[in-house]
Amino acid sequence: MKRTLPTLCITAVLALIPAQSHAETIEITQAASNKTIQVNIVNIQAGMLEFKTATGAGPYKIKITDLTPESVNRLREYWANRDTSAPASTPAGAPASPSSTAALSPELIAKAKALNEVIGQPLFGDSGSLWQDTGATIAERLGWRQESLKKTSSSYRKYTKEDYLFLGTRPYCATLYGGIGDQPERLSLVYANKGDYGSTVGMGEDHFKKTHPEKELPTSLEEAIDLDAEIIAETLTSGLGEAETQYYGEKEDKRKVQRWNIGDHAFILSSLEEEYTHLLIVPKVDADAQGKVKFISDSQFKKIQIQNVVTEDNGDVWIDNIPMVDQGPKGYCAPATFERAMRYMNVPADMYLLATAATAPGGGTNTTKLAEDSKRIIRSKARRIKDLDLTEDFEIKEIRKFIDKGVPILWQMCSLSDYNKIANERTEERESVTDFAAWAETIKSDTSRGNLGIKDNHHICMVIGYNEATNEVAVSDSWGPRYELRWVHIDVARAVTSYGGFAIDF
Repeated sequence: MKRTLPTLCITAVLALIPAQSHAETIEITQAASNKTIQVNIVNIQAGMLEFKTATGAGPYKIKITDLTPESVNRLREYWANRDTSAPASTPAGAPASPSSTAALSPELIAKAKALNEVIGQPLFGDSGSLWQDTGATIAERLGWRQESLKKTSSSYRKYTKEDYLFLGTRPYCATLYGGIGDQPERLSLVYANKGDYGSTVGMGEDHFKKTHPEKELPTSLEEAIDLDAEIIAETLTSGLGEAETQYYGEKEDKRKVQRWNIGDHAFILSSLEEEYTHLLIVPKVDADAQGKVKFISDSQFKKIQIQNVVTEDNGDVWIDNIPMVDQGPKGYCAPATFERAMRYMNVPADMYLLATAATAPGGGTNTTKLAEDSKRIIRSKARRIKDLDLTEDFEIKEIRKFIDKGVPILWQMCSLSDYNKIANERTEERESVTDFAAWAETIKSDTSRGNLGIKDNHHICMVIGYNEATNEVAVSDSWGPRYELRWVHIDVARAVTSYGGFAIDF
């Protein structure tokens, strides 16, 4: 039987068993007690490490965030390089793959798979548990496209068409978020919302006409939000019984929700007046904790984030492992960039919800309001956001203060065609550069190319690196892998800077 032990018991286990060498083990250290033990990894899922001791005791579970940053990095390395082709008959004591974890009861598996009919999508697979699959496996079943795959995070997203239904009605955006080793952590589906209702892509009530002719069509955003919530609640109740009511979220982000359980999953339904209807699917343990995120001290978090700073022989210094987000058909560049930065800084975020809060009906994101709403969420997770005056302080010496500790900068700028042409050409050219002193001279005159002084095409992206010798900055846009890392001379960046920027800091 698997056991999730309280911190005191885990400390006792670590204290009683001495660290010892074993061919199949990895060393972990609990941050609170500083106790170290060699363990055999059984599984990593939903933010938990399941392990046996080197002597075979266990299995036990501990939250990954309760371990030291060094231990987390060892887990990342191990899980990324594990042998996933091992047969099911893995020798006793060897680390198991996610699919070899203890199976659920046949009754529970049957119930989960039967729920697929209610959902209208093949959410659950043969194991009956999302948390025993990988994100890629779930996304393949659902037909959701891979958006990002990093060492510490993953995401899969679908922007739906009118005929796509999930629990009886249409989500406009559906996203699966994963953590270390592509282990699923949560699914987020945004239904009727302020940004889509009444927009130029189609009236918000259109998707009700064919799917629910028995329902009275909504005539306002509020009615559409209420109707989506009603349909989802009725559908879940038909498959899982009556909902529980609880609070979910922290501090200013706390809200009253409806909750349904099946196995180790919780379906969380919430509606925000004049904003959106939202469905969250999370591990039951996260729902029991009301969505609270484990606090990581600034000193610990600094040690974790600095591991993402890459220093190249040519002088390039840049931040790796920032999740990519596809800003989608509505051009949500600011919400997408904020989601990337927030998730990278261990603050759960959904671009679509951020956009809705800061978007006027029909579209148009207010970046100032977005920043204010994001600050509220960021504060609830014990991080803080700084306003930066990049119109005055866009200097390498200022940028490096953030990059060197693994903190990206959110940069407000004008994404002009001439700027993008320079960025694309120079990024491609520098791949074959061997003499970077000569390169520094070559790119000095780039500000004279085209017209970079127009205040148009207002955009927000990230500055994620610098090269002090060549006076270049590394820029990352929410447009997919091709735009994840581009280099421009800092004078070019200054020329297209519009208002300033932000940084989510320790």
